[in-house]
Amino acid sequence: MDLGVIYSWMDNFGETKYRLDESSYKRMLELISLTNRIAKNGRSSMKSIWVHVDSEFEGGDWLNIVFRGGCYAENDIWYDIQIDGVQVLSYDIKRSEGDVQDATEILDWLIVSVKMVLSMAEKGEYEAYISGVPYYKRRGVISRSDYYAIVPGAREKCASGLSKNEIKELLDSKGAVDAYEEEMTARRFYEACAVIYKALGVKQPKQSDGSGFRGWEDSEEEKARYGGLTPKEWYYATADCRDNGLYAVPLDDATYFAGWIRHQEPYFSSKYLGGHPWDIINNCSYSLRLCVEPDLHSDKCKFVIGGDSAERSADIIRAFLALRMEGYAVELQGYQVLTDRLLEKDYLSVVDDINPLYLGDTIAGHFARDEISIFGIKEKEVIDKLIQATEWEKLDEVKLVYDAE
Repeated sequence: MDLGVIYSWMDNFGETKYRLDESSYKRMLELISLTNRIAKNGRSSMKSIWVHVDSEFEGGDWLNIVFRGGCYAENDIWYDIQIDGVQVLSYDIKRSEGDVQDATEILDWLIVSVKMVLSMAEKGEYEAYISGVPYYKRRGVISRSDYYAIVPGAREKCASGLSKNEIKELLDSKGAVDAYEEEMTARRFYEACAVIYKALGVKQPKQSDGSGFRGWEDSEEEKARYGGLTPKEWYYATADCRDNGLYAVPLDDATYFAGWIRHQEPYFSSKYLGGHPWDIINNCSYSLRLCVEPDLHSDKCKFVIGGDSAERSADIIRAFLALRMEGYAVELQGYQVLTDRLLEKDYLSVVDDINPLYLGDTIAGHFARDEISIFGIKEKEVIDKLIQATEWEKLDEVKLVYDAE
């Protein structure tokens, strides 16, 4: 099958739920019987193969095909197939919705591909075959220090902008706190948010015209207390605002706050569920959060700064240091990742395409929080050095069932 036809199937049917016509169903059962000959990797039902597909453009490409599930009983069949991470078939015999599709073309190609892989595995030729999988299709890790030695401009691009004193203060803190807030209230939370906003240079919104800041405006008494914009108003002008009803919690009632944070009635009502009270800067979402974590045995709480992304490293660290300086009981959740990045003691995942939602993975025995791609690098000398310095994860073996027993 031509590579273009496969890509077309992935584009048209990838990630969709559909049922199979009779011919396709029979071919799927044949495919299941073939993939059953591949030994499972541990307890997982996942089985992975690599195949090279010809194309009229640039000699074709390598595809990674992953099979999950199988026929467990006559009325219990679940089968999932992904090609390069795109789901192309997800069959559940219990599914009654979705259009009926003729998938014989893609299933015939998969049957031929699996038969070819099984034949090579029987002859001991598969490992040599997949040695041709290009590095940009593989997974590997490179130490940050080695990466910067090869691409020195990347260090400057990723520089945090933190001063030596800020870095020293961070390292001295260990990101930990050995105390709790003696009395945690909604006011204390809003004031902590304001400390962070000031430290990060978040602009104060213009004074309300009477309609409030995204639906909230404090009393004149509260405004007088702060000489203008209140911390609560600043929060609702800046945060996500799906706040689980935080806005209704009395500012100075510690008992009410303790009940609210634990979702206890009458302090908390499920009608206010929003799930994002800690997203204190709307456009940062999960990359910078200020959470309140209650003690298991009392009403005491501590603040926790969440987030460890490279793009927000400096903001996350400055938010933590600002709260510490103001005497808040605060912990830095991503301390190890953040400091390893600063000290160049971590690893980078070497991938085909960078995923902006990537949160880290363990590859070749090393955890890598950040990614780099060699796919777009034009200098062959740089690519060769990166390939040599990268610790590549071994491609999945194909062992036949009788070989594994």
